[in-house]
Order: sequence, then structure tokens, then C-alpha cells
Amino acid sequence: MATVTYDAPEGVETVEVDAEKISDSGRVHGVRVQRSGGRYLHLPYSRLYSIETTEQEGKVDYSGP
Repeated sequence: MATVTYDAPEGVETVEVDAEKISDSGRVHGVRVQRSGGRYLHLPYSRLYSIETTEQEGKVDYSGP
């Protein structure tokens, strides 16, 4: 699980999602978080406070293409 904390119109929001559901956003200069029901949350880097994951989830495998 990953915890994403960001600045929302109503104040600071925190959501928990699987780490695999966080990716680079094609819409804004920031990240995209896949929510339940196939919805996406696009967060510009300027509104993103933190993304917290476990050490294992935070590792990236660069050995493949």
C-alpha cells in the first residue's frame, strides 16, 4: 500500500492505494493515481506533499526493457 498526501480544494487529503496504481501522469506535470471504480486522480507535483510506500514497494527493477 502507498499513502498519497496532497493539497485538495477542501484542504489536505490523504488516500491509500496499491503502489502499482501510481504512475506518471499524461495530463499534468505530476502523478496519476488510479482510484476505485476505474477513476483517476491527476496530481500536479506542486500540489503533492508526499508518497509513502514500504521499502519493498518502493524498489524499481531496471533489469528489464
